[in-house]
Amino acid sequence: MFSPNTSDATKAEVKNALHIQSESWNEKYLGLPVHVGRSRRKAFAFVKGALAGRVYGWKEKLIAKSGKETLVTTVAQAIPTFTMSCFYLTKSFCDELSSLIGNYWWSQYDKEHATHWISWKKLIKPKALGGLGFRDMHGFNLAMLSRQVWRLIQNPESLCARVLKARYFPNENILEVVPRGGISYAWRSLLHGLSLFREGYIWRIGDGTHVRIWSDPWIPRAWSRRVITPRGPSLLEWVSDLINPLTGSWDEQLVRDSFWADDVKHILHIPLRDGVPDFVAWQYDTKGIHSVKSAYKLHMELERTRSDSGVGGSDNNPENLDRTPDDSWKRIWRLPCPKNIQMFTWRLKHESLALRVNVARKGIHIKSTKCLFCGLVDKDGAHLFIKCKIVKGV
Repeated sequence: MFSPNTSDATKAEVKNALHIQSESWNEKYLGLPVHVGRSRRKAFAFVKGALAGRVYGWKEKLIAKSGKETLVTTVAQAIPTFTMSCFYLTKSFCDELSSLIGNYWWSQYDKEHATHWISWKKLIKPKALGGLGFRDMHGFNLAMLSRQVWRLIQNPESLCARVLKARYFPNENILEVVPRGGISYAWRSLLHGLSLFREGYIWRIGDGTHVRIWSDPWIPRAWSRRVITPRGPSLLEWVSDLINPLTGSWDEQLVRDSFWADDVKHILHIPLRDGVPDFVAWQYDTKGIHSVKSAYKLHMELERTRSDSGVGGSDNNPENLDRTPDDSWKRIWRLPCPKNIQMFTWRLKHESLALRVNVARKGIHIKSTKCLFCGLVDKDGAHLFIKCKIVKGV
């Protein structure tokens, strides 16, 4: 129950307060490790073992790709969910879990090591963006932990929230906490979720007494939730300084004198709630309620933005988590045909079928990449199924 660093006097005081007569030490409680040591891989090896046991059992059966997709999304990726909701599994460990699933996806009966025709980064994209909707294990882990942070904010009087606050941030807001030495791994895990939560939360203004003007996210704007106006010599500190105490509405003249035009436009449109304290909401939900689904989408969009721009800053806020610039992928999954043909078409569009050009692209030596039928053009998907004159006759 207690860590090795707990003094005997503290142990006795806690046991007396909770009316605990005897203390016992178990390695696991409710299926999760009680103590996580230096080796994260050793502590969470049971997760990988459970996942590997399922996957290796499936390899004994010859299953079509559509069946494999169902097994991966509904069974394999659900196994680590409970552990992910409480602990940070580390990115390298999550990559190992993803590798297990990826190897199973591409392997065939009696063939352990198969060619991965499409990268895992593409497979974890939504189907509307060309992927299969498989989970990015690391991103889902962060999304699950960010949900726990939301619960602590929404239920500050719960026993868990009170204990964590008394131990780790007695004089701070949870949104301002930073990692430090000597903290438990469970709390350190929640701080990983907090880093994602900070990317998507926003303050809704009531009386304005708890929101800092220049540092907190409180502007309802897609691309930046913080004010873009430089502070300069301004003495204004809290949002309540911008509210007229007599009328309870915005001091319009003060706002116009203190901020740039874009900030002014958004600030004056924020409704004020007289007598209501400021509260935290989730930016990417119409009702302001956090969900694992929206947090996961936010993580994936942030990763895509950082990858495209080469910048890791938090100012790259996505405007729309459900945007689909290319509708052609959706049309594949709407085809009025069996699921296996949809999967074949999806692979054809990705140029991931075992055609001669694709095989050569993977570095496998073949004598010729020309079409077997006409012998004139390289054999790729577009030629074989659309352009080849001999195939057209078929």
